[in-house]
Amino acid sequence: MLYVPGDKLDWMLKAPKYGADALMFDLEDSVEVSRKAGARNAVAKAISELSTGPFGRFVRLNRWGTGCVVDDLNAVVIGGLDGVALAKTEAPEDIAALDLVLGELEKSRGLPVGRIEICAHAETAQAIYRLYDICMASQRIKRTGGAGGPTPGGDAARSLGVQLNDATDEGNCFGAYSVLQARAAGIIQIEGVMPATVDDLEVVRRVGERSKRMGASFAAAIHPSHIPIINEIYSPAQDEIDEACKIVSIMAEATARGEGAVRYKSTMLDYASVRTALEVLKKARAIGIDVGKVPELELPPT
Repeated sequence: MLYVPGDKLDWMLKAPKYGADALMFDLEDSVEVSRKAGARNAVAKAISELSTGPFGRFVRLNRWGTGCVVDDLNAVVIGGLDGVALAKTEAPEDIAALDLVLGELEKSRGLPVGRIEICAHAETAQAIYRLYDICMASQRIKRTGGAGGPTPGGDAARSLGVQLNDATDEGNCFGAYSVLQARAAGIIQIEGVMPATVDDLEVVRRVGERSKRMGASFAAAIHPSHIPIINEIYSPAQDEIDEACKIVSIMAEATARGEGAVRYKSTMLDYASVRTALEVLKKARAIGIDVGKVPELELPPT
């Protein structure tokens, strides 16, 4: 998900060429206060002109209490908008209120009711503490952030009073807590840390790999040069795909013999192993990778 300042129309219009799966047009911190009205118009124009592209179109709104949210929504809730992110969410009530306003605008404008997503971003200590309740506040929430911990130098790190940098792992405890809450709420699309650096691509890779290990399924980018690295990290590697296919095949043979578990490479495979392997194959197929013929295998209910 590539972030683009909402007051840069030319940047937004050329952003699709960089290959991100989704674009996040930012109306909050990347736009100076006096330019917000113009940025709303620019974002609406970008959504309209890019409405048929094979990528998601999201908008980062200002937070409640700024006097900007209603104006933001009034400008950008149009055909082609896929989702919004509410900056500095504090409580479930913030999400519930946003859900109601989105519903009213969808109805009044003839848009499918409930289609526009809400991305839950926990950017304060209170929001991190209450992330489960925030995720449960609206059925529009399909994704959230937090794997890997707060972005160094960002709002969440400042709110927590922690000193982090992109090379250290001190934020992992906060990331693990956020992943736990998100998963408990049924959210499986979890965003990894977005590095604060622009030019150090090794940091982008290191932070991305760490976030994936912590449970992230995707990441955001602040610069187009980050996108190929993010795509590589979060796409199944060929050896992962080959291993997943092997696991499914071995278990299919085992169950045909009436066995529910079998030894493979000094480990024991069972139905849990198959479910994990099938998730890898499902993700590979979703991004267009041919995984070949995979045996059918009936799994017991979880």
